[in-house]
Amino acid sequence: MGCASSHLLEDDDEYGQMTGPGGLSHHIVSLTSTTYGILTTLDYPRPQTISLHPGPLPEPRPREPTEVINSWELMAGLDTNENNSFRLSPPAAAKSSLLHTVADLDSRIAKPVKPLSRSNVLRPLDPNIPTHFSFDGYEVRCPPGGEKAVVIYTTSLRGIRKTFEDCNSVRSALDGLGVKFIERDVSMDSGFRKELEELMDGKGENRVPRVFVRGRYIGGVEEVMRLLEEGGLGKLVEGLPKGKIGAVCDGCGGVRFLPCFECNGSCKVVKEGRKVIRCSVCNENGLVLCPLCT
Repeated sequence: MGCASSHLLEDDDEYGQMTGPGGLSHHIVSLTSTTYGILTTLDYPRPQTISLHPGPLPEPRPREPTEVINSWELMAGLDTNENNSFRLSPPAAAKSSLLHTVADLDSRIAKPVKPLSRSNVLRPLDPNIPTHFSFDGYEVRCPPGGEKAVVIYTTSLRGIRKTFEDCNSVRSALDGLGVKFIERDVSMDSGFRKELEELMDGKGENRVPRVFVRGRYIGGVEEVMRLLEEGGLGKLVEGLPKGKIGAVCDGCGGVRFLPCFECNGSCKVVKEGRKVIRCSVCNENGLVLCPLCT
């Protein structure tokens, strides 16, 4: 029923027709719409074979010669103003300074030498910088033990950053000169603060740092740094004892204070009758000056 291709043939009849004489060579197939999808063509393209041996490389083409550009030829027509100081021109040949003959050498040696004026050689570079520094212009204010020494009042507290940095600047300036100085920290001992107030006579100049040299008041950080730049600070401290650069005290490690040996830093001592009294040796912080470096 339906088309011929829809009927299934018997296996024996189909095999007989195909195996008969000339059956395979003269077999005719009727193509219908149901057989188009299962047929394959025999003329499919063959896969390309890849050779393992590369072909010869092409010969390199010769490079063209590099063109040389002469900048003087390009700029030749641009220089129209003869008075132009920025005119591009080839540099002039330097004059030879060689002495060709012995006579020329003798004539040069025989020339008299111009005498140099002493005022021209020894004159200062800047006339505003004084050439002589003395203590005549500094007020006499001698701290205890400062007749022949350098005494500075500083602070080790970092509450006010500028004050702390100013103290470090003055300390570094004196360390650079190699002079030995006495440093008194007003934040470690209130006695130093009262001492500075008495030296300044209550004029409101008890702000640290303050520098005293040989019993004379030099000033604060501005005056000290200006003297250092002008070279006068080194003149003022000439002849004073020198300190060892980088040396640290073996007793206090450079702090200049130690815990009190009587009360061990508690500021209290026990007397007879188990009575607690204030230690009379240390300060309000329970510290005493280092006996090795002060």
